[in-house]
Amino acid sequence: MSKKTNRHASLNKLRASIWSIVALAVLTMTTGLYGQNSADDNGNQTLGMEKGFMNYVTPSFRLELLKSSHTVSSMGTTGDNPFNFTPGELLQQRSENGFYHLGDINLRIRKGEHEEWTDYSTARNRADVEKVVTEDPNTLVSADLAPTLPADIPVKITRSWEQHGENIVMRFMVKNTSSSVVEIGALGIPMIFHNNLNNKSLDEAHEDNVFFDPYIGMDGGYLQVIRLHGKDKVLLVVPDGKTPFEAYRPLNDDPTRRGITFEGFHEWMVHSKAYAENEWKDAEPWNEPSSAFLDPGETRSYGVKFILADDIRSIENTLTENQRPVAIGIPGYVIPKGTDARL
Repeated sequence: MSKKTNRHASLNKLRASIWSIVALAVLTMTTGLYGQNSADDNGNQTLGMEKGFMNYVTPSFRLELLKSSHTVSSMGTTGDNPFNFTPGELLQQRSENGFYHLGDINLRIRKGEHEEWTDYSTARNRADVEKVVTEDPNTLVSADLAPTLPADIPVKITRSWEQHGENIVMRFMVKNTSSSVVEIGALGIPMIFHNNLNNKSLDEAHEDNVFFDPYIGMDGGYLQVIRLHGKDKVLLVVPDGKTPFEAYRPLNDDPTRRGITFEGFHEWMVHSKAYAENEWKDAEPWNEPSSAFLDPGETRSYGVKFILADDIRSIENTLTENQRPVAIGIPGYVIPKGTDARL
């Protein structure tokens, strides 16, 4: 490892340690003040947990999906001390309509340039998805998401979970099934990992929880998911195919109670034009907002890949090994006062 990589890795490790100390200090003072929303008052369960689970194992990952929704109930490491990066322990409490899970998708679509945008989400009204048979040897399981989307949606969405070597890929195929050109003004993939520290003791949070850090770098963007104690394997989420990391939107409509010990969930946005025109019209976007036009019958693929780094120090090398761009500041990112410096 070069000196510059060592320096950058050390900064990463220091940053993780500081974040962990601050978060856990706050946690110590606030545990018990913020509870976890459970089932609604009627006890309605729509996620289909009673229908069972599907399990898949790669050399790096242990993936568990719900048979009903094909969303993630657990995505973790293999080995003697496996760790689940997703909030599997809260699955029962978060089994209502409206709670997001890894595997969901949000869209904002319109047929004509002057029509109003319409929102669609697979999290709003749960229903059993329709399994799709495929001959692709990389596909673990594939499903048509139509049952969990409104009938008037002008596109067909197929989601596949795939194994590529040691890694897992989640892919959405979006096909225009209407007779008109369709514009996708927003497309978001919820990134649901276990950053919920509610009702956790100091030791429990260290062992069970994660924090995540996005680099909203378009085609070179990625998300790193690190255990709260800053040790062990790091989950990296990177684009697979043309799936730029354009924006990172907070999922404020998820019913999970937020507070000092839970900052909420977010989604990886591939297109954000429809939000830039409305909710974000007074803000300056980090990246230029985009949309996608689909001709009748046209299909577009969106996917993210899940890979593991051995530890925080290995993040940059792991990205490089997976053909992802990495930028490193030389001699570092801390510039003395009065220095004429450019990045």
